[in-house]
Amino acid sequence: MNEPHGLSEKATVLLTTAAWLGPDPLPPGLPQASADTMEELAGQGMLVRHQDGGHSLPEEARRKVRATYGTRGRDEAILALGDFLGQPGSPSETARCLFMLPHLMYWTEQTRPEDDFPAGAMIVNRTVVLLLENDMGAKAVPLAQRFVRTCEAQIGRDAPATLTARSNLAAAHDQAGESLRGARLLEKVVEARIAALGADHPSVWDGYNNLSGSYLRAGEYERAQQIVERLIEHRTETLGPRDRATLMARNNLAVIWERAGRTAEAVALWQEIFPMFEAALGAGDSDTLAIGAALYQARQSLQEQHVSKEAAQRDRAEDLAEIEQRVAHLSADPEQISLPAVAALVELATALRDTGRLDEAEAAFTEAIDKGRGALGDGHPVVVSARYRLVHIYRLRGHTDVALAAARAALAEAERSLGRTHYETLITAANVICLVLEGQQMEEHEELLEDRLADIIEGLGFTHPLVRALAAYRASLTLRQPDWRR
Repeated sequence: MNEPHGLSEKATVLLTTAAWLGPDPLPPGLPQASADTMEELAGQGMLVRHQDGGHSLPEEARRKVRATYGTRGRDEAILALGDFLGQPGSPSETARCLFMLPHLMYWTEQTRPEDDFPAGAMIVNRTVVLLLENDMGAKAVPLAQRFVRTCEAQIGRDAPATLTARSNLAAAHDQAGESLRGARLLEKVVEARIAALGADHPSVWDGYNNLSGSYLRAGEYERAQQIVERLIEHRTETLGPRDRATLMARNNLAVIWERAGRTAEAVALWQEIFPMFEAALGAGDSDTLAIGAALYQARQSLQEQHVSKEAAQRDRAEDLAEIEQRVAHLSADPEQISLPAVAALVELATALRDTGRLDEAEAAFTEAIDKGRGALGDGHPVVVSARYRLVHIYRLRGHTDVALAAARAALAEAERSLGRTHYETLITAANVICLVLEGQQMEEHEELLEDRLADIIEGLGFTHPLVRALAAYRASLTLRQPDWRR
């Protein structure tokens, strides 16, 4: 490609910047991306117009532009992504992060860590942190690996920022289902921090806290408990019994017990510390509300083990007031829709659905999806969860075709944003398989089983009701068709 003739300087700036970004519609706010400039490039066939008004630069054109102009626009591209993200903590930051993520991934694939500059590297790191905060570690792994390599190349392997970058990489592996791999990385980070800072430095104990979480998710409950008990003792001595970090360490012990099947002990501990959270942090504090929700859910679990289905439904109806109060607390500021607020709304909708109040449940799910899309993005785990839970209402009403269409749409977005093996993707895929079976689309059902069942079993575990049902049906197919290998 020869250098284009007759382009304005603004069009050249836009073209060279866009060449370093991905194939999805370009993010708004790129340098010189006025309507006139976009039309100038589109008119020459360099940008592709989309029906929704967006534009993209095809891959072949991007390669040719980079071959012609070299690295021009490379640094401006990532800075433009940072501008698109806006100020940290600003409304809809997570939704913007998911929108720009394919562009940032593409940018890192076309560049080298040794060429990174501080402002650009911090945009990569900020994205990693945002993804981790939203339980999207699988998507964060390649970016976290990139930031580690950048830190190692430019500030040293044992620099504090490099160790923090490795800690984030460990968390990404953990969330991606590689908890033991994450734990091994964290162990090395803790060892390096002890060597550099001493055994009593706060960052060392923060590392222990993260390490206990990795052991928990790996199912190594005793190792996780041993670390948390040490954390409680240390933080009680150094910070006091009512400090947030001390209280959260005690909460973490209850979480371990609950995950290990010691639900009654977990409930007892949460009942003990919940008033402490209210007194020390306030009833409307996000951590206080989270502890209240954990206590509520654990109580429900205990009740379901000892009471009839009818009694459990009555208890569920009585507890709706608690969830509604939490939703009201978290939704007090309509301009600042948070992840906990959307999650609480999904929980409320689920409780309404489980008590048979389907119209109210559908309205609550729809509200959660609409708010979640605006604040968190359509592919956020909580939004995907709301979408497949809403699908169940359609199934209860006998609207199988509507349910299947909605489930397919949710699965496509989950796979794009979360990846094939994320928990919410697997649940959505299982729902699609069940709905295809209900619709008697047998050939597609068998193909989906063959393609998805192994991932679903590994991700959800064989004790999950959906897994057991799908595996049983797959076994029956094999018995009837021993040579079936589609």
